[in-house]
Amino acid sequence: MKKILINLLTFMIVVAIIIILFLSLGSEEGARYVYKGNKTHQAVRIKPKEYQCSECNMDVEKLEYAAQVITENGDTYFFDDIGCVVLWLENHKFPVITILTQTLDSHKWIDAKKAWYSRIAHDPMGYGFAAVEVKKEGLVNYDEMRTLMLQGKNLHDPFVKKKLLAEP
Repeated sequence: MKKILINLLTFMIVVAIIIILFLSLGSEEGARYVYKGNKTHQAVRIKPKEYQCSECNMDVEKLEYAAQVITENGDTYFFDDIGCVVLWLENHKFPVITILTQTLDSHKWIDAKKAWYSRIAHDPMGYGFAAVEVKKEGLVNYDEMRTLMLQGKNLHDPFVKKKLLAEP
């Protein structure tokens, strides 16, 4: 009987140590993907690594490529790349009020549907899409960028990459 109690006590101590280790590894808040209560539907000011991308779970680190999706009820979802927004929206069908993206040229948050997109940017996910506010030759609009992204015609495709990055 004494041996069983000692084995049970040892087992309980080991389990308690494992639980304590797991709890100490996580951050106090855990992963942060959404900001609640954005009733103004304006861009939420964030710092690098403050939020994780709602699609790929990477830290939103390079803010010049960041995007935000704001829902009707004020939930704001964060993304490290506009390509992740396109993929995420395909799987989340609820009322979206605004899609905002940072721009490389003006460094402002603007309506993603009014932005123009490079196809050869060095964005965090490597899709090649990055938003600018002022239209220039060779850029595509939101709808074309979205279509290209959903068709896989981005820099992840070696044929597209070779064509777009070929030197004249």
